[in-house]
Amino acid sequence: MASRTTMTIIDQEFEHLKTIDENRLNNEIMIYLDKTHKEIQLKGIRNPRGPHRKSLIHFAAMGNCTALIQSLLDIDALVDDRDQNKRIPLSWAAEYGSLSAAKVLLKNGAKINSLDDMYSSPLTWLKHAGNPQYKGLEATKLFLKENGAITKGAKHAWILNKLRLL
Repeated sequence: MASRTTMTIIDQEFEHLKTIDENRLNNEIMIYLDKTHKEIQLKGIRNPRGPHRKSLIHFAAMGNCTALIQSLLDIDALVDDRDQNKRIPLSWAAEYGSLSAAKVLLKNGAKINSLDDMYSSPLTWLKHAGNPQYKGLEATKLFLKENGAITKGAKHAWILNKLRLL
């Protein structure tokens, strides 16, 4: 079980997750976050699936919740866990400009150029779906590029898929 200090930080991170528009405006996600938060307080860290087959580590990545991410990785949550669209937590961290989350995920072995079901990489999500209001987008983009992230690959992956080589 996480230390009292870590749990206090995780409690604050859950409150932050509830302020993100994509979460706040979706009742199903808010119910999931409330229920999961209560379960963690009672039973300890776990990584349940929620709406859109996103697990808690996906939500933690989008919210830059590094204490929660590390606690989930400590209980063997998959660093490259995939949601219903085959997106990994790093993809969500990139889209939301969550630089600290991206650093923790990469340090723990996340695949920087992992492709989802639309053949988009985490950097692609940052460039094309990242909201300019998120302050960390530019720093996250620079960090990902410094670590080998690319946006190319969709066309190549599409060809390989058509040839049934992927």
